[in-house]
Amino acid sequence: VIVNYRSVAQLRWALENTELARHETIVVDNASEPQEVLELARVHGMKPILLDQNVGYAAAINQALRRAPGSQLPVLLLNPDMRVPEGVLAELRRRLDAACLDGIAPLLRDERGDLFSVGPGGFRPTLWTVTTYALFLTHLFPRTRGLFLTRGQAERGRQPDWLCMACLLLRADTFERFGPIPEDELVYAEDVAWGSTASERGAKFVLATDVSVMHEGGASGASRAWIGSTERLLRRRITGWQGRLAARIFCAGLLLRRTLGRRLF
Repeated sequence: VIVNYRSVAQLRWALENTELARHETIVVDNASEPQEVLELARVHGMKPILLDQNVGYAAAINQALRRAPGSQLPVLLLNPDMRVPEGVLAELRRRLDAACLDGIAPLLRDERGDLFSVGPGGFRPTLWTVTTYALFLTHLFPRTRGLFLTRGQAERGRQPDWLCMACLLLRADTFERFGPIPEDELVYAEDVAWGSTASERGAKFVLATDVSVMHEGGASGASRAWIGSTERLLRRRITGWQGRLAARIFCAGLLLRRTLGRRLF
């Protein structure tokens, strides 16, 4: 399932990728480029879903899954700006089945081969996980759980509570068992919210540290939108004064990183 919003050029490249061509593909257009998506559907044999308004990423995914009921195939959530090397999906599928996982994701790398600046996963939002991440404790003590995995933790391998949905392979019944993606969260907050809730209910996610895809985008990660959405998530998911304090610590941690000249993750 791919959600398109003003990214048809990247979508065109993705659909020409032979790794994706052999799979059933659903593209949801969030009221941005319907005619272009229809043309790509005609050329590549994919299923288009054209929405008459931008409902957001989570709602678009949920609509696609509701219109494709009954399939026993794993579900791949994929951003249009992902470059998936040959054999990656087959390897992720093999590991998903072999370890009886609910979800598995590769590492996300940029054009230079560095780990992408948006966290590939992390742990349930609590005052503790926010504090350990914001105050660099996860860098100093790699076994410590933080809201976001550091680059070092991602490369060494952890079993996180949530995974980034930019390239995420899930069992066919995952959303039936753990519920749909929350549509009231935005810009990466839906990844944290859905994954951490599913983990609390028993879902098992794994980050494949030796498998990588290239992520060319990142406009959301470079904007303030994800900061605001994460801050709101913390206030909503952590009750009372702890949520308010966690949001303040999170923002203070980002300010500290910028002051020290560090990348956000």
